Parts: sequence; structure tokens; C-alpha cells
Amino acid sequence: MTHNRANGALACAWCGFSGALQRLSDHVHISNAQLAMQHTVWRCPQCEGATATAPWGAELRFRYRVIEYRRRWRRSVWVAIYEVTCAWCGAQESEALEINVTVANPVSERLRYDVYGCRRCGRATALSYLGALRTHRAVRDAYYDALWYLDPDDSVA
Repeated sequence: MTHNRANGALACAWCGFSGALQRLSDHVHISNAQLAMQHTVWRCPQCEGATATAPWGAELRFRYRVIEYRRRWRRSVWVAIYEVTCAWCGAQESEALEINVTVANPVSERLRYDVYGCRRCGRATALSYLGALRTHRAVRDAYYDALWYLDPDDSVA
């Protein structure tokens, strides 16, 4: 996610192409967006990637890399893909593993989390995205695969 001045040229969030992007749709709900508001989705003619934007006042525009999950008979689900630094080793080589996960020990009940896997160390980082983006070390529960724990002590890690 990046934010820039709203009056500047819109660039593709995937490849940085700054030419004319094709508007796909207005009023799109991003399932894991940092801001709970409607977004506009654009398609890049160069890389075919999708970029979502949301204005914040007159001065700022939030921009996300997004992926569309098409569903038969229903509206598509759009998911934001964030640039995440691994909370374990500090590498910036993470990829999305799970979106909107269940956390056993959340920092706050209001926060929602995505889990990213690090390609360097192989560990998981949870990203909370309500307002500010925050990362936490994450481990999967040994019994319930759908359950995650944040910031485990060193005996668990």
C-alpha cells in the first residue's frame, strides 16, 4: 500500500507503469483494505495487474496491489496484496498465504489479520491493517490449522 498526492499521475502498483490505466470498476469493496471505503479498480495495459485506489480527503490517495477472485453466480472478491517485511528475519521477500485469518491472541478485537510467508526464512508474519499497517511474528496452532498465535515467546518459536 502506498499513498500519494491525489492530483499526481496514477501509476500501476505492480510494475510502476505511469501511462493511462484502464478503469475496471468504481465502488469496489476490497475484502482486506486498510480503509473501510469504496475503491476504484484499474487494469494496467503493460503488466495486466490490477490496482485499487481510494481517496482520503482532497490531498491523499491510497493505492493497493489487488487480485480478483472470480466466483460463479456472485460478485468477485477483491483482495489487497501488501508489501510485508518479515517480522522474524527482516527480509522483504514475503508472499500472501492467508487472508482474514483467525487469531487466538489478537492485539485488539477490532483488528483483522492476513498472514504472509517469508521466502527467506520460511516463517509466517501476521499483518494487521485497520488504520496503520503493523506486523507480528505468527505461528500456526499445532492442533487447529486455521488458528494463529501472534508474537509467541521464544520457547514456541
